[in-house]
Amino acid sequence: MQKSLTKYRPQDSAYEFKDFLKNLKVQYLDFEYHFEKEILEYLKETKLWDNQFLYIHHIKSGRFYHKGFDNALGYGIDKLTADFFVRNIHPADLSMYFDVSKALLSFVLHNSAHVVPFKSSFNINYRVQKEDGTYISVLRQSTPFIKNKNNKVEAYISLCTDISDIADDHKVKWHIFGPKSEQFPYFLKQQTKVHEDEKLFSERELDILRLLGTGLSSTEIAEKLFISNNTVNTHRKNLMRKAHVNKTVDLLFYAKENGFI
Repeated sequence: MQKSLTKYRPQDSAYEFKDFLKNLKVQYLDFEYHFEKEILEYLKETKLWDNQFLYIHHIKSGRFYHKGFDNALGYGIDKLTADFFVRNIHPADLSMYFDVSKALLSFVLHNSAHVVPFKSSFNINYRVQKEDGTYISVLRQSTPFIKNKNNKVEAYISLCTDISDIADDHKVKWHIFGPKSEQFPYFLKQQTKVHEDEKLFSERELDILRLLGTGLSSTEIAEKLFISNNTVNTHRKNLMRKAHVNKTVDLLFYAKENGFI
């Protein structure tokens, strides 16, 4: 089953995701450390292309084990945490990425008895920032990695590949297959909390957004709408806050990607 996700309501998903992981860690304090040896041996033996990186998330301990971030992204990371993804995923992709990631973890934990390592698979594309400040398009392929004696998923692995040369757009898309995969949209819906009657931007904010899209400055917009320059700048700040971006260029990119302009 496959679905294209082009419109969504940005929310504080990145930070909710960090809390979500913390709660999982609290639930599973009985971390069996022999699993760490298995993970480290796997990372040591696994060969990656220069455009690939991978990480293994041990759900019970909350730990991330990783490889290839230096070659593929330029980061020399000693300890990988959820903060890395908060900082470096493209602002326009951030909310959906974390909503989908939370939904996937919930789906896997709920269906542990049914998912099969390296057969049950989940794919998603997004953009991530390299150490030099540029963004690349990445395909993340995730699957359960370790199941314990109670048939519960202990860890999952994600292999990420730079697909910038073949990516034809920047729309976030996902694809899932394997047992119970038809249930995943339900878990995603619980995370995204989409309400058709809710509006992200006010009518005045949309007016200003559209005028920004034509290349007008704050002063020119103020004159056109018969409002003060300070009022325009306040609306611009609110627009960027709601879109979870820090620059006008990213705001306009987000607006175009999601059909606002």
